[in-house]
Amino acid sequence: MTRRTFLKGRCQGGLYPLKSIQNKQVLGVFKPTESLWHHRLGHASTPAVKQILSRHKLSLVRDSSNNVICDACPKGKSHQLSYPKSVSVVSSNPLELVFSDIWGLDPTSVGRHGYYVSFIDDYSKFTWIYLLRHKSKVFRCFHDFQNMVERQFNRKIRAVQTHLGGEYQSLNSFFTRIGISHHVSCPHAHQQNGSAEHKHRHIVYSSN
Repeated sequence: MTRRTFLKGRCQGGLYPLKSIQNKQVLGVFKPTESLWHHRLGHASTPAVKQILSRHKLSLVRDSSNNVICDACPKGKSHQLSYPKSVSVVSSNPLELVFSDIWGLDPTSVGRHGYYVSFIDDYSKFTWIYLLRHKSKVFRCFHDFQNMVERQFNRKIRAVQTHLGGEYQSLNSFFTRIGISHHVSCPHAHQQNGSAEHKHRHIVYSSN
């Protein structure tokens, strides 16, 4: 802005060090916003940015809005881009669609149960959990689950959503024989069975 050269110096280790006195003169020319400091400091958290600015007495201009959202922060923390919400199946009654998945192996489970299988009703979001010692017991657990809920609700299970892992392949032929539609997620696309994946986080974090 003043068209004056404040400092000339040599590069040291890829950086151009500034002496403290001249540093203040340079900072006085332009006052960055708080959000710009957030970007300069590697997208640090808001408390960390405020602490650094206060400790080193760095000049800044307050943002017009205190709730400035940085797009790069949530995108950088995401495992991958989110899937669009599916509307292919909309449940209007219990047991029209049941999500299922297996979680494990956990060596510290009570009773040496290293796995559990969950069954989630899409309509009510009610969840049933069966503890397992071996994944091969999923077939038996589904029979127990089916007998219980169909008797309790006086309804038949119409569709089940799972991945096509080995533990569910034996169920696939059983579903075909009794008339249950088996919806299978694509390989490496756990989001298509998102209700079960989200429930895993809820159950595991709540128990810890």
